[in-house]
Amino acid sequence: MSLNINRLVNVSFAGVALVVFLFFRQIVETAWHIAKLPIPQDLPVMPAELIAFVIAVAAFIILKKNVRASRFANEVIVELSKVTWPPRKETLLSGVVVTIMVAICALILFGFDTLWGTLVKVLYQ
Repeated sequence: MSLNINRLVNVSFAGVALVVFLFFRQIVETAWHIAKLPIPQDLPVMPAELIAFVIAVAAFIILKKNVRASRFANEVIVELSKVTWPPRKETLLSGVVVTIMVAICALILFGFDTLWGTLVKVLYQ
């Protein structure tokens, strides 16, 4: 069980590293563009991706080495294993009910918006 939990913790830390990579790639690309720095054509990867990759690897290593982060992730996984998840049929039915309610609310808002737009056109033309 402990090996499985450690594997899930590593996967979650890798997911965090992936999000960090995507975030910093956008930030560095934007900063690179704003600074109008030249983009070297002979590199196999773009500088923004390389910088973001280094930051993401650093984030993964920091999370992996941090005892408090590892303990927190372990506790979250243990608590999630205690959750009683609803059956597939109940989840599907709840999703359908939510979708129908959202559609009804959207139609009501559409009606109010159309009515309000018509009133504004009539009164202010």
